[in-house]
Amino acid sequence: MACINDIPYEILLKGATPQQCEDFVKKECDEVYHVKGGYKIRGVLLRGGDSIPIGIKGNDLIFQFIKPCSGLFILRIPDAQDEIEKIRNKMK
Repeated sequence: MACINDIPYEILLKGATPQQCEDFVKKECDEVYHVKGGYKIRGVLLRGGDSIPIGIKGNDLIFQFIKPCSGLFILRIPDAQDEIEKIRNKMK
């Protein structure tokens, strides 16, 4: 399993509540999908319940991420066209 630190990312929001994360992704993104905990982005496992928000803005992927012992974050992975296509195909 990959580590989030192995992927170039930007922190857009930290120390947020689940509702703040949801609102942020909905506000900032052109498309929003919800996945279950266990979904993987470039091999990195997303933790959480049945509704983890993942958004698409241009070629960037914006999503809620839980860092153990640190809390909830919103991360942006730039130039993530591979992951964008994967989530679009999975959610059809």
